[in-house]
Amino acid sequence: MIKSLTLKPLIFATSLVLCGSAFAGQWTVVPETSSVGFVGMQQGTKFNGRFQTFVATINLDVADPTKGNIVGTVQLDSVNTRDNDRDAALLDKDWFNAKQFPEAKFESQKIEKAADVSYQAAGQLTLKGQTKPATMKFTLSGDAAAAQFAGTLAINRFDFNVGEGWNDTSWVAQDVTVEVKLSLKQ
Repeated sequence: MIKSLTLKPLIFATSLVLCGSAFAGQWTVVPETSSVGFVGMQQGTKFNGRFQTFVATINLDVADPTKGNIVGTVQLDSVNTRDNDRDAALLDKDWFNAKQFPEAKFESQKIEKAADVSYQAAGQLTLKGQTKPATMKFTLSGDAAAAQFAGTLAINRFDFNVGEGWNDTSWVAQDVTVEVKLSLKQ
């Protein structure tokens, strides 16, 4: 009886280690069930947008997230807010200036486990020719074969000269939240 009581915790601990190591490494994004979107505010009303074209590389070991990295790139000309006039304006020089700066990119430099089941990826965001520090908060759930990545990134558009000349925050708010939802497989 004593042997079985001692053996059960050992088996449980071993299975956790094996599951953790199986939940590690390079993940492949499933584009059909993934999205990169954002939430902004115009004249006091929230609006949502998405980037139809994006790529992401997630390399993460939940047992040691400090060794992981995240890189995500969106094609700015693929923006879709379901408002043709707004979409066209976002591509203009004052906003994304998508002709001169066709991509926005986030690249992590340090990933840490945060409280509860979440993580923080401190890195650099490049948008409209400006590169600034940014932090993405995210969760990763699933198993060794498939996982769900859900992250948010808060951006002050003034930091990146997005909306040049549109400084009245009652017209367009300065804060934008990027929402990343990725289905992953190994």
